Amino acid sequence: MSGLHAFDEPPLHVGRPRITFSAIEVLHLAGAVVLLTFCFTVARGWRPDGFPLANLVPDPLVLLGSAIAVGTGFTLHELAHKIVAQRYGHWAEFRAQFLNLLASLALVAFTGVLFATPGAVLIQGRVTPRENGIISLVGPAVNFVLAATLWPFTWVVDTETPVQQVLGIVVFANALLCLFNLIPYGPLDGRKVLRWNPFVYAASLVVALALFLALVGPALLAFFSARR
Repeated sequence: MSGLHAFDEPPLHVGRPRITFSAIEVLHLAGAVVLLTFCFTVARGWRPDGFPLANLVPDPLVLLGSAIAVGTGFTLHELAHKIVAQRYGHWAEFRAQFLNLLASLALVAFTGVLFATPGAVLIQGRVTPRENGIISLVGPAVNFVLAATLWPFTWVVDTETPVQQVLGIVVFANALLCLFNLIPYGPLDGRKVLRWNPFVYAASLVVALALFLALVGPALLAFFSARR
């Protein structure tokens, strides 16, 4: 869902590395969070018989789970990229791709398929391959830690309660974002990690895939067992 891009302009800050946020960055991040939350909500509650406008009426519980999932999975993912890049001494800010987000909302409303490229952290400076790989890896790593940490809590509450439903959305979204962003294609994080260190990339992909399969495995087994 995200990527890192370098562009050639004079550095906007010099001196000791520090964590900074600009007003335009905050606006872009907030706008992306709102639109992406709505996309997740529509995807989660999409129904073929709701085509298409009824699918845009959110279920409150799904909306809450999607907001927390995006607030953790997306926002902390992007902030991890930004903070590590700035700690390396580079200028780094998030910029949303609002046209892509609106297109994603239209796609999910009509088809139920969610594919979003909400934006990216832009980086300015002389970024080494090692720095680029580490900066890229911390985003999926945050998603993995969130999903793995919250997953056990979904076992200790009643599966029919709102708490479990919300936690389930948050855990699944973070596990999915972790695996998706490790795809070694285009602007996704996996491409930079693979270019930096193939062994680190392979290990990261294995643990991300293992977590995702552990989450969806029981549901897949139940689905195929029911079809026999």
